[in-house]
Amino acid sequence: MMLCSLGVSELMKWLVISFLWIGGHCIAQKNRIQEINEVTITFNLDTFKSQNKWEALQANEIEALQANDAAGLIRKFTSTSIKSYGGIGGLKTVSSRGLGANHSKILADGFGINNIQNGQVNLGQIHSDNIIFIRSNSDGKSQFLQPISAQVAGSQFSLETFENNFGNDGLQFRLLGKQGSFNQWGSYGALKFTSEKFLFSTHGSFRRADGNYPFTLVNGNQTSEETRSNNDYLDYHFGLTSGIKTGKSVFRLGYMQKEFDQGLPGAVILYNNSADERITSRDQNLFGDHVFKGKKVSLRSFIKMNENNVTYTDPNYLNQNGGIDVSYRNQSLQVGIALENKLSKNLKLHLGVEEVISDLLVSDTTFARPKRYHNYAIVGMKYHFAKRLNLSIQLSEQFVNENNSAGKSAENKFKVNPYIAISTKEEGQRFGHEIWYRNSFRMPTFNELYYNNIGNIDLKPEEAHQINYGWSYSPRKTGKFQYYFRNNIYLNYVNHKIVAIPSKNLFTWSMQNVERANILGTDFKYGSKWKPTKYFKLNLDLNYSLQSARDVSRPDSPSYNNQIAYIPLHTGNIDLSLTYKNTGLRFSNYTNSLRYTLNENISANQVEGFWVSTLSTYYSLNLKNKNILTLRFTIKNLFNSQYAVIRSFIMPGRNYLIVLKYAFN
Repeated sequence: MMLCSLGVSELMKWLVISFLWIGGHCIAQKNRIQEINEVTITFNLDTFKSQNKWEALQANEIEALQANDAAGLIRKFTSTSIKSYGGIGGLKTVSSRGLGANHSKILADGFGINNIQNGQVNLGQIHSDNIIFIRSNSDGKSQFLQPISAQVAGSQFSLETFENNFGNDGLQFRLLGKQGSFNQWGSYGALKFTSEKFLFSTHGSFRRADGNYPFTLVNGNQTSEETRSNNDYLDYHFGLTSGIKTGKSVFRLGYMQKEFDQGLPGAVILYNNSADERITSRDQNLFGDHVFKGKKVSLRSFIKMNENNVTYTDPNYLNQNGGIDVSYRNQSLQVGIALENKLSKNLKLHLGVEEVISDLLVSDTTFARPKRYHNYAIVGMKYHFAKRLNLSIQLSEQFVNENNSAGKSAENKFKVNPYIAISTKEEGQRFGHEIWYRNSFRMPTFNELYYNNIGNIDLKPEEAHQINYGWSYSPRKTGKFQYYFRNNIYLNYVNHKIVAIPSKNLFTWSMQNVERANILGTDFKYGSKWKPTKYFKLNLDLNYSLQSARDVSRPDSPSYNNQIAYIPLHTGNIDLSLTYKNTGLRFSNYTNSLRYTLNENISANQVEGFWVSTLSTYYSLNLKNKNILTLRFTIKNLFNSQYAVIRSFIMPGRNYLIVLKYAFN
């Protein structure tokens, strides 16, 4: 199957026609009695009970946080750190357990979000208004709804959206408007109809902000009041989804388009905080899947086509052309199937394959013309011994074939990755223990291999050996007071770790290869719920993570046994929420310890730690006929801390957000 022989645009036209046909066919169906839970395409986890396995946020917690984007949600999970280069719309990537952003997989409604060009998913471009569930998972357990590429990744972050999930709620409507500091405006609307037989939804959103926030620039003993420039942001997206249930099968087909136009703020160096670089992009996605769930066999097959067009301009770049104006078109096609077979009461077998085909076309004739065929496969089993012991074993493989039509190609790669896990549950499900080992592997991206003056065609893939022991304790699950504890201790041995460091702006990076890195970490999480009366609720959630990520490449190196660049040693969250009837208050805190801009841990490379607090309050008014109106007011960076996650990329000070939401259920 070749992307170039059949363009993504042509495939999109064909599938849009199919989508409209399926939507009409679904609406024409007659209802008949069918068990709702017989087929499901969502995880439908009880978040509190599953906290011992995964970290997760449900819809009410997501709404209370009022995050600008997915990054504001993911940073609440343990052993994760967010690299953020600004406020709304700024580039944001995630690092989990000391591994790089490219070692994590981001999923939306069971479909991977890909960018083979640079490998990094910009969490700042993923809206949070439509997210109803998000979770983190690092243990590599097979979940057949996930693509194989996600199962073999170093970690996964899975989110579910309001518009792409089945239910039995009939007609539902969401309309949201927001206004905030720095001339920030946004809106989101969705209309969805679900029943026992079909799903049809349409949705759209819009965000804009000037982003010109004030800050204090410190240069030795001198300070000056400055304003962030070239930080404006504009985006919108819209989509359609159609689905049908028939027997034990579920079919979905959907289309989504996103467009972005934003300035790229440069690093604030001395008294120069200006920049003129801009980036515009259009991202189109067509996706479809089929889920079958029987008594013994469950399977999911899926297809996703993506076309991402990016234009980068810098009118003041000094070259013979009088600036830079380059366009990039990244296309990818994903197809896969995963199967789970219950061979006996205690034995389950799972297997799957996935193929990802990607290419990159650049208007710059000196750039490479790469095409990649990336194959994934997995086979595994899970055996349940008696009542307390579970054993999971699996093997996965990755084969990568690279072809550069404009020059030298990277070598083909083949890798087999093992995984083994043993877990126990004590009587009464109070204590749980788990120990696992897994090997993960990630390929260099097109930019890392081929980008002019930066790419290294001989760059080796990054490989991680991960070992983890975790325990959990849930002493009480009923009554007015519930709480749980969870702790993990992990050790990652990483070979050929690829580290990306931003240079003069957010589009040009410097690639570094750390031959060997050892990451020793632990995280602790406590959660409690107290409901003393019918109307009053109090929730407390706190977590702490320690990540000692050391460069152990060469004993004679000045960076030997030093903390790897931009990985904080300590991170933590403290969240307290109070609810009385239809009124709520949430006090959220997030902290990072100091980091270093380079692997050499000297004072000149140090970036100070920070503590940021957010206060949010809301009131919900229940109207007639299932109508709910909610008003929320949020103060972010409550104590006006001046801080930078990445050196010289100053973050916003105290700012405000007002949200008005109307929901018809």
